[in-house]
Amino acid sequence: MRVPPARRTAGLCALLVSLAFAAASAAAEVALVKSTDTAAWKPAVEAIRTATAGHQLKEYDLAGNRAEGERTFAALKGKTAVVVAMGPLAAQLAREIVPEIPLVYCMIQDPAAAGLLGAPNAAGVALALPVRNQLVAFRTVNPQARRIGVIFSSDGAGRQVDEAQKAAGALKLEVVPRHVADAAGVPPAVRELLKGGNAVDALWILPDPLILEASTRRYVLTEALLAGKPVYSFSAALISEGALVSHSADMTSIGQGVGELIGRLASGQKADRQPLLVPRGEVVINKKMADQLKVVVPAEALRIAQKVL
Repeated sequence: MRVPPARRTAGLCALLVSLAFAAASAAAEVALVKSTDTAAWKPAVEAIRTATAGHQLKEYDLAGNRAEGERTFAALKGKTAVVVAMGPLAAQLAREIVPEIPLVYCMIQDPAAAGLLGAPNAAGVALALPVRNQLVAFRTVNPQARRIGVIFSSDGAGRQVDEAQKAAGALKLEVVPRHVADAAGVPPAVRELLKGGNAVDALWILPDPLILEASTRRYVLTEALLAGKPVYSFSAALISEGALVSHSADMTSIGQGVGELIGRLASGQKADRQPLLVPRGEVVINKKMADQLKVVVPAEALRIAQKVL
């Protein structure tokens, strides 16, 4: 049956109007709230801006100030379709003040401890990569090291240690943990791990608040170097301080994951039905430190690393 031109034109117009309406309905008011303006987060922020080009994105910096955060979130009530919270302060205040607004969180080291994992009306992108992936990266860079020592104090780091011990056997590694209650416990734990007949082959710094304190962190790195042992890190920031290798989340990938979740929520999907997204990993190798410690990094590891310094 031949369709008259007028009817074809009318049908085409109706389709275009329908598509335009669908595109407009998918656009959303998005508030990007940063706990603080952290330089390392900039690639993630840029990726979020790119991913939300079809939405109306407004950015807020709380500068680490809770009072400023309370004012910011109070002003967002009834005006925002999706809140993106970067960092613990922004995420906490979003849950407290605007729980009715779908939340996408990121830059949270331990979402479970923060009460975000599986929380109503919340979805997120992980910051910590699966522990097994980190161990694989470390073993690839330094295949001769089999016993890895780790010092920790927090419950969050303790959960990572438990996960690492479960994964280590299949990788022919042994994770040797030492729990400390305070900073005074760090030196004896370091000496025990680095010296004697049962000394470990490397130390691993986890995102533990006590170990990451500047003086404690420097002590661990210095003692490891004096003992001729490499240090593995969860963060590329420690490479410049003397760590041999880091395996951490790629910041751009985190921003892309946030953008993906915003798109899903804007299309009507429920936030709490979204899985925690895992970003790509980034391997950074300190070749100068490897040479100093006489660690032979395989060519394959150098090839697959995102950065070699």
